Amino acid sequence: MTNQNNSKKQRFIDNDNGTITDSCTGLMWQEGYAYRETGNYISWYDANSYIKKLNKQKLGNFFDWRLPNKLEIQSLYEIAHPFQSRGKTFVLHIDPVFEFSYGSCFWTSRTKLSAALGFEFDAGDTHWYAQGSISGTVRAVRLSSDPSIQIKSRWADQLTRIF
Repeated sequence: MTNQNNSKKQRFIDNDNGTITDSCTGLMWQEGYAYRETGNYISWYDANSYIKKLNKQKLGNFFDWRLPNKLEIQSLYEIAHPFQSRGKTFVLHIDPVFEFSYGSCFWTSRTKLSAALGFEFDAGDTHWYAQGSISGTVRAVRLSSDPSIQIKSRWADQLTRIF
């Protein structure tokens, strides 16, 4: 008889090279993020420069990092995971496998006129910010997401077990 816990697939896999693979979406994520490295929020323009720097440095031995789209960054939001730091509990809903210190708003690739969409891990919502505003941070992603993966039964089964 197979142990049910052993057969359950782990969602986030630490690749031990500064990257995390999401087995549900097929995306590879940067383990760290810009705020942790710089200690500051950055503009959407600076977020794109940061991505170029990651590609030049070949994070995880890859050079095709990019800003995530809205659905990709939202796929990391997990209501069951508050974040603890410096003895306080913050309600930043992301799996603890990811580095997190501060900065809840993450830039996406989505733009409209002179604004860019940010996703906030504290409230789980999106807001439009001026692209030049110092309002967010960035966690890079690579590979293409397949939206149909997000509605496949195995992922839906995992979600129903959580909720």
